[in-house]
Amino acid sequence: MDAVGVQFRRAGARDAPELVRLRHAMFRSMAATGSASRPNDVDDESWYPAAICAIRTQMQRGTLAAFVVNDPAALRIHEQAQNVTPLIACAVAALVDHLPGPGLPRGLSGWISSVFVEVPHRGQGLARDLTMASLRWLEDEGAEIVDLAATPQAEGLYRSLGFTEPRSVPLRRVVHP
Repeated sequence: MDAVGVQFRRAGARDAPELVRLRHAMFRSMAATGSASRPNDVDDESWYPAAICAIRTQMQRGTLAAFVVNDPAALRIHEQAQNVTPLIACAVAALVDHLPGPGLPRGLSGWISSVFVEVPHRGQGLARDLTMASLRWLEDEGAEIVDLAATPQAEGLYRSLGFTEPRSVPLRRVVHP
């Protein structure tokens, strides 16, 4: 529970569709602010089934954990009607195996992604709480380093939690199908 009394919880497999919905909302927000890698593809929803399957599979393997905040206003209505708990915020943490090396003797790192809070619920510390829960999980699982990609709007939050630039320059090559 955070300072304003909003509770977060660890997500389960049944939350996968809502996690994907919030992930898509995050991508749309990133496109609107110029932070998306593929802004022209932001309205595509063809990836939903694969993302739902990946979340469930990785949760089952124990290599992915998500932390979420339920939408208290819609909870009872939607749960009864659809057996789905509407969410207003999320963060996803994944364990990533690398080859061991200096400073990474086990080769296990973490990746935090999909940190998103719906607009009406921002400014309450939810992104911080969810990110911290993700960090705790990754540390408990043995991650030696944790990476994430910060939008300009969220950079201050992540820096306040100890994130800095990596010593090497992260580069990306976008491959189009």
